[in-house]
Amino acid sequence: MLRTFRQAGFASCLMALLAVAASGANAQGTSEIDPGSAAFMHGDFALAMQEWSRKAQAGDAEAMNNVGILYNKGLGVDRDAALAATWYRRAAELGFANAQFNLANLLYSGDGVERDLKQSAAWYHEAGRRGHLGAQYFLGLMYADGEGVPEDKMEALKWIVKAADGGNAAAQYEVGRMLVGGDGLQADPVKGAEYTLKSAHAGNSKASLLMAQLYAAGTGTEQNDLEAYVWARIAADRLKPGQDSRKAHALIEELESRMEEGAIKAAERVIEIRNPKPDAEEQPPAP
Repeated sequence: MLRTFRQAGFASCLMALLAVAASGANAQGTSEIDPGSAAFMHGDFALAMQEWSRKAQAGDAEAMNNVGILYNKGLGVDRDAALAATWYRRAAELGFANAQFNLANLLYSGDGVERDLKQSAAWYHEAGRRGHLGAQYFLGLMYADGEGVPEDKMEALKWIVKAADGGNAAAQYEVGRMLVGGDGLQADPVKGAEYTLKSAHAGNSKASLLMAQLYAAGTGTEQNDLEAYVWARIAADRLKPGQDSRKAHALIEELESRMEEGAIKAAERVIEIRNPKPDAEEQPPAP
């Protein structure tokens, strides 16, 4: 998959999938918590499997997806990727977008099942058509690299922009980066800064670094050392050790050398208030 678009692991997506599985709303959209979800939230995965299996056998697509998650992650049962794929597929064929997305992830990674990029892209497409933002983003990445589909940069941009406009933070960062640098799109630093800022506020560490750089240089936005310092500090706290982390720390040192002590203290107060959500960097599973 396109390496410039993906550097991290799949942990953030796993947490999102488990959150979906444990959601309290039932199929009718009421606030009643079904027994499977209640058991899951209390850590009784064996009971959750029992309850969701009963509903899945009765044809409940969401329960089928949840059973697939338990098998895929080995929660309450021994891990069985083949059974996970079976349950994901049953729900996916009923049009359940989360299951289509999960099946696409499993087929992309080939973790315990035969890797099938063509089918992975097809299921991302089905989920994307139904508005699944992560699927739209990942499908865009596959078009960008020609994985499972013919390489098509315009189709890649279409899906990535669609995901970004829907609120996917990882996609917002990519669109922002491309607009700032004119990478595949006509350069528009102002619009690029807008996308990047949305992603940074959602907790994307790479977007936080880019936003710091934009504020420091006055690119796409008014030059503002205080905001640059805030976003550089946030990026430094969240980025894993590596080149981007070093860039964040270097920018912090540069800004501290030209900022007054009062401005730095003011920036530190802003950092405490802003406190973005945990990192929002969706990544497909590594092959």
